[in-house]
Amino acid sequence: MKFKIFYIGILTILSLNISNAQKFDKDGFLKDYSGDMIITTQVRGERNKAILRGTEANKNREFVLQNYTGIQPSIYPAWDGGFWPKKKPKSLDDFEIRTEFLDELVNWGVDNGFHIMHHCLIFPNKYFPQWFSKTNYSGEELDFIIEKFVSEVLTANDNKNKIDVFNIINEIFAMGKSGNYRVSGDEKEDCKWMDMGFEEDKSGLSGEAKINDEHPVFVRRVFDVAAKLTDAKLEIRDFNVAFGGRKADGLYQLIKHLKNTGVRVDAVGFQCHLNVGIKYDYKKLEKNIKRFIDLGVEVYITELDVGLNLWGQGGKHKKVSDVIKSDEDWQNFFAEQNSIYYNLVKTAKESGVKIISDWGFRDDIPYGGWRKDQKAWMVNKDYSRKGAYYAVLRALYDAEHKKFSK
Repeated sequence: MKFKIFYIGILTILSLNISNAQKFDKDGFLKDYSGDMIITTQVRGERNKAILRGTEANKNREFVLQNYTGIQPSIYPAWDGGFWPKKKPKSLDDFEIRTEFLDELVNWGVDNGFHIMHHCLIFPNKYFPQWFSKTNYSGEELDFIIEKFVSEVLTANDNKNKIDVFNIINEIFAMGKSGNYRVSGDEKEDCKWMDMGFEEDKSGLSGEAKINDEHPVFVRRVFDVAAKLTDAKLEIRDFNVAFGGRKADGLYQLIKHLKNTGVRVDAVGFQCHLNVGIKYDYKKLEKNIKRFIDLGVEVYITELDVGLNLWGQGGKHKKVSDVIKSDEDWQNFFAEQNSIYYNLVKTAKESGVKIISDWGFRDDIPYGGWRKDQKAWMVNKDYSRKGAYYAVLRALYDAEHKKFSK
């Protein structure tokens, strides 16, 4: 009799789940259909992505609370109340790390029950104060800075226990699609950390799968310092890796090398700054996601937006007005934008992605001019929903419903 009651109870739960999954409400919110996948947005302490202060903070905060299960505070070494000193310290002993801008966002996230992913600690030169790339630090001095920087960010405010994911390293692969690493130097796209040297590849890969013969030592060092301090997920990310190719292969090789040599790497992030006018192969995305999962790391979509392909060679970029000349052009753009958002989110969720984070949600003058006037996000300037919002909502629903329907 007890077994029969238990069995009926299970059937009731399953039927309720299936029934709920079958009801699509276009007036619902993103988190209503995210299921066990975490849906996250980039937030900052000030200006147009602010949730704590500023003219738009109240409306931003309301939107975030309604729609997401996670936040991605973006505090950089040099920007947004950055961690590093603006002027070169007199000595390494005077090297002060400040974390208050990160701490307040983290504490707000904890108070509201959000999954928290911090972006980021280690980057190429352009994310650090200019004095850093101009200073001839030795490998030992760079190692000291890494230890101090990572340790102080993680231990301040008990961030090591409050933050769920640390984006440890970002964009260390070269700008093109070669899969090679950035070079040392003092230019903004160079990477000063390469001065710490390199170690022989232990990935076990060969032939075309072996992109690099050696890997930067600083990568191991950053992960090892963080791993000793926190049980949070440790993530590495880059751009132009989501749909495969040599750059994705280079990242795959690096993670395999690190895992084979005892380094804890928990997650890989695909940035996903996508563009209309490009025909994306979502089967390749699915295949790429699954091969990284098979490698033993979680996969995240970390910086999703869909805009215009204005990037050019040698820093010469097109303007929005070069490609959008009429209302019809905008309507065509929005139609394709909706399709990209839908297919990317649905494929990612169905393929096992654990976190999807957009790179903002509101069409506005972006912080720092990123994708300015491209209308790359999900809601209008007045927070009314665009087709892109409904596309993401439907993609989350369809992927969740497919899971229940199996």
